[in-house]
Amino acid sequence: MKNILIAFGIVVTVVLLFVAVSKAETPKRITIINSGKAGGSFNARTQMYKDGLIAAGYEVKFENIGKISQAVKMFKTSDEPTIMVYANNQVYKQDLFHTENNFIIAEYQQPLYVCRTNASKDKTGVLTVAHGKGYDPALLTNLLGNDITLVPYKNSGAMLKGMLGGDVDMMVNNQGKSFKYMKSGNGTCEASDVLPVMVATVIGTNVDLREIRKVIFDITMDKQFVEYHTSRKLTRPTGTWENELVVVQTLEKGYAVK
Repeated sequence: MKNILIAFGIVVTVVLLFVAVSKAETPKRITIINSGKAGGSFNARTQMYKDGLIAAGYEVKFENIGKISQAVKMFKTSDEPTIMVYANNQVYKQDLFHTENNFIIAEYQQPLYVCRTNASKDKTGVLTVAHGKGYDPALLTNLLGNDITLVPYKNSGAMLKGMLGGDVDMMVNNQGKSFKYMKSGNGTCEASDVLPVMVATVIGTNVDLREIRKVIFDITMDKQFVEYHTSRKLTRPTGTWENELVVVQTLEKGYAVK
């Protein structure tokens, strides 16, 4: 009987060790949705998060959607662990708001810039204004006035290219692309005191939020993220995730169409 019990104990131990090893060797799976096109900030950030998750041991399914509306639809209907790069300037347009049930991190915040070409400074009449597709045209008209024609672009990189090519008179763009435009010498840019501050975020669904918040935060401390933020003079919000969420929710109200 004693030998039987010993043998049984050995079998149980082996089985438990096998289960433990199997769990340890099975990578966690996560889907990351890319809502941005090549050349835009959403695309660049999503690629860096993908690399960081792989380095952290995750098996990453990369959904290269390239369009914010379709990406949001996939996010809303996903039944798998999923994250997506997002921003507070999208919430009203996409009807997807930041909540304690989806918020992961506020990566950085920045003012929006209004840039104008040198060639258009003496121009009278209606001015053409480039903007990202995520912005509600009514909001921009309310803030910038009626003497403009809005020209939607697929992303921030395309807007910059349009400005450099003289296709439009003005653009509403992020800090990084606006700095690049000023360096070209083709025009000037000023941080807007009218347009609301943009906060770049990451949101998730079907994930352990406590765990993924730590993973994503650690990724943003990696060299490539630090260089990305530093080179663009991006400001990182400080404080707990709860405090970050309050800031995001407060600022996103500025994007509501009055």
